[in-house]
Amino acid sequence: MARHLVIQPAFLGDAVLALPLIGRLKTLFPSAEVHALVRTDVAPLLEGHPWISRLWTWDKTWRGWLTLLHQLRPHHWEGVWVVQRFFRSGLLGRLLPASLYVTYDKNPLSWLYTRRAPHRIGDGTHEVDRVLALAAAAGLTPERPPLPWLFPPETARQKVARWIERQPYLILAPTSRWPTKEAPFRLWEAFLHNVPPSYTIYLTGLPSDRPRLEPLARAHPAAHNLGGALTLPELAALVQSATRVYTVDSALTHIASALGRPTTTVFCSTVPAFGFGPLAPHSTLVETPRPLSCRPCGLHGKTACPLGHFACGHSLPLQDLIAPLLTEAPPPAAHTAADPPPPT
Repeated sequence: MARHLVIQPAFLGDAVLALPLIGRLKTLFPSAEVHALVRTDVAPLLEGHPWISRLWTWDKTWRGWLTLLHQLRPHHWEGVWVVQRFFRSGLLGRLLPASLYVTYDKNPLSWLYTRRAPHRIGDGTHEVDRVLALAAAAGLTPERPPLPWLFPPETARQKVARWIERQPYLILAPTSRWPTKEAPFRLWEAFLHNVPPSYTIYLTGLPSDRPRLEPLARAHPAAHNLGGALTLPELAALVQSATRVYTVDSALTHIASALGRPTTTVFCSTVPAFGFGPLAPHSTLVETPRPLSCRPCGLHGKTACPLGHFACGHSLPLQDLIAPLLTEAPPPAAHTAADPPPPT
């Protein structure tokens, strides 16, 4: 049986944005197995995914790398698709026996690969289309599969059923591992004061975020602090039925996109032109209206504003956060894991 291997061991959002390539391969080669290699901490979100025949995990250590090499080499791969620009992923992919090797031109080992796709950031190309450019480099049509791309298991939906029942609800995830990606919390407090009380609000984040979310939970009569309370599948199940997701330039934007849920993403020190904005219908962007010469200050966020003023965060317009709620249409029915649509 033909097998393809998609290697994307970056962070959670990056793995989610590689799903369209997996779906495309499954569509074009329905009888083939499509395997995926992801970070160990990302795997729970993708376990049981109907497009993925087998999930391989990497803890990002060299010991783990060698273990994977010994596990993967006995297979012959029809195609090895390295969705990264980094040496270790490129080396792992090229050492596997395969008929086709595909990666980005910026991978330091791309010269050893059969096909190479251009990797450009900053010109407005979305990351999903950068990923699908790998398919185009191999002579395949780079079409996005229809949404959704994620299918939370029914067990996860059952775990969060008591929260899903409180319709309509919004999810607010205001934190990031990069502080300059976070909007000032006073903006979120002002936003929550303006959300009609008919909405339930679920605040989500890591366990370490929970104390920071407490003041926001007090800013709305129907807000609940779920920081650290959800597994990745449970978070996806909650997102699947949300009226709208509010977040920053982070993985939750991409999880919501993959589930087809309307999203409002706030950009502070980074910009949508990098290609990491929301993709679901009725999604919106919020960013400063000021033409700041210092923005963006880097591809990723920073621990603090390099100039000390954080104008990109302090000048965010509150009305742009509120606007979607004034014209919100009822969300379409969410798909369940029991009946996922095909990736065609």
